[in-house]
Amino acid sequence: MDLSEIKTISPLYNYWLSEQTDEDERERLLIANTDSKAVYLFKEEPYKWESLFQSISREIINGDNDSIRGMKVLLDTISISKRNEIIELFSCNGFFNEATIKQLSSISISEFQRKSKTNRLRFLRILLVIFTNPYGITIKRKKNHLYEFTGSFINNLRQRRFGFH
Repeated sequence: MDLSEIKTISPLYNYWLSEQTDEDERERLLIANTDSKAVYLFKEEPYKWESLFQSISREIINGDNDSIRGMKVLLDTISISKRNEIIELFSCNGFFNEATIKQLSSISISEFQRKSKTNRLRFLRILLVIFTNPYGITIKRKKNHLYEFTGSFINNLRQRRFGFH
């Protein structure tokens, strides 16, 4: 299983490949679920949303079932049709097993309010991902947060050093 293919499942995959113009931004925002309590993350912090999407996907693949709750929160920020499409892609590409797909398919708002056990190591891994951009996300629009600057800087260094695009 090639984990680098997770990026192609992301609802933002085409956005990151685009020039990220105002029109591209409008199209990205069309898939937001404005009824979601966490929609701010998708609308205002797409780089962080993408980093979380890819990190949490990997956590689930590596057997961390507690991360399913985080993925459900992320999927709740996008439209129902796009959410269903993403879940289907995870299934068809063999990234998640049937039990995980079933859990992701049943999004319950009350579940988001439930306390989960704290996993400091997971938190630190995700924080590291957000600041170091190991997934090569290219931010072409204005950067507003420190982690966007550091992630973009490291990505630019990586591209210059290794010729990645």
